[in-house]
Amino acid sequence: MHWGIPNIAGMNIPVPLLSVAESPLEEVASLVFLLAIIILAAKVAGEMVQRYLSLPAVLGELGAGILIGPFALGGIEIGSFGPIFEIPFSIGDAGEKIEAITPVADELFFVAQVAAIILLFQAGLETNRQQFFRWMRPATAVAAGGVIVPFTFGFLATIVMGFASFDSTISLLPALFVGAIMTATSVGITARVLADIRRLDTPEGTTVMAAAVVDDVLGILIVAVVIGIADTGEVSVVDIGIIAAKAIGFWLGLMIIGSMLAKRISDVFLWFHSPGVLVGLALFLAFMASAIAEIYFGLAMIIGAYTMGLALSNTELKHRIEEPMIQIGHFIVPVFFVVIGMQVDLGAMSGAIYFGIVLSILGIVSKVVGAGLPALVVGFNRRGAWRVAIGMLPRGEVALIIAGIGLASGVIGQDVFGVAILMTIVTTLVAPIILVPAFASGGSGLRRPMGGARAHRPRGQSEGD
Repeated sequence: MHWGIPNIAGMNIPVPLLSVAESPLEEVASLVFLLAIIILAAKVAGEMVQRYLSLPAVLGELGAGILIGPFALGGIEIGSFGPIFEIPFSIGDAGEKIEAITPVADELFFVAQVAAIILLFQAGLETNRQQFFRWMRPATAVAAGGVIVPFTFGFLATIVMGFASFDSTISLLPALFVGAIMTATSVGITARVLADIRRLDTPEGTTVMAAAVVDDVLGILIVAVVIGIADTGEVSVVDIGIIAAKAIGFWLGLMIIGSMLAKRISDVFLWFHSPGVLVGLALFLAFMASAIAEIYFGLAMIIGAYTMGLALSNTELKHRIEEPMIQIGHFIVPVFFVVIGMQVDLGAMSGAIYFGIVLSILGIVSKVVGAGLPALVVGFNRRGAWRVAIGMLPRGEVALIIAGIGLASGVIGQDVFGVAILMTIVTTLVAPIILVPAFASGGSGLRRPMGGARAHRPRGQSEGD
């Protein structure tokens, strides 16, 4: 297996492993080799963190990604073979090397996105649909606060720290983009932690998941507005309305129509008896909903996957595929978190480290205040509001995507991009550390029942506050 190719002068030029395959099978073998390294790193790091530090395995997986990624050990040249995880690049018209915006091979990025779809589909299956609709109203209030306050903090901090100004619309764009990055909530990371500690179906867990979905829909609208301003210098109210109608309409339509048809879909699928067929058919729905959400309605694929899982959550099909889906998740989901870690470049933020520290602190405070206060208003007590706020804290993959769009469009530079990455790392690492003990403390998080519903408590918990 060759990891480098000779140039005209006979010199060996290290290039990414996946770009030098001499046949389709060799290309597949190269990808399998990289996946083997990723899976080993994820499992070993997750075990070490969970066993010796009593922290969620996801932290070990993120850390493993940072360690073996192209900006760390994975980028070190090994003799004449070159780096294992070099940043993909293309050759420009003048023969110059142009690095890709996403610092991992497309094939690995694809596998990671499939893993994210499976994770969120599984999270949707494990969410009680009645509970989800019951907590939808308070979740919307939490999401609104979790967008407005972080956006404001990020926008103002970027201007105060001198990375944007009110001099012109163009000079204001970095502040708008940082604000948009601050609004994001990582549905994947929160879902993983809540599922691991079996708190996904609590009032706080359901509220966080519903709010995170609404959060991402609102975040997508903000990004669309900022990109529209960057492209044309202005954005029309009509354009915003069309984008909002498409995004919100698809999400609500899939959730409502999917829930109405869920039992019929389940009955049809249960007609099949071949081994493994039910899991395959369920994943067909998850992948189809994810693709349609992204391609035709501008929503993140994970929102389509979660919504489809939620629609099927109260069916017999869910019970038949639950255990196989868990086993599939144990295998592939860690790849997603390792690949997130591999995209982190700690060196890129060296020129704006103080801004990075300030933004990281504001990233924590803004979500705690923005999501926590509305949670208090809509009926959670202080314990419950704290759980909801921390559940909304991690930015994760959503912030990375928004930051990548900003860098690719030229709205933000590598310094601001690095700062956004630092804020993402800090919030992503801090949230699981705080979230687990927040739920382990026991006691109900409700001050009063909401919407006339009885307070739902996990088994073993008593009323608190």
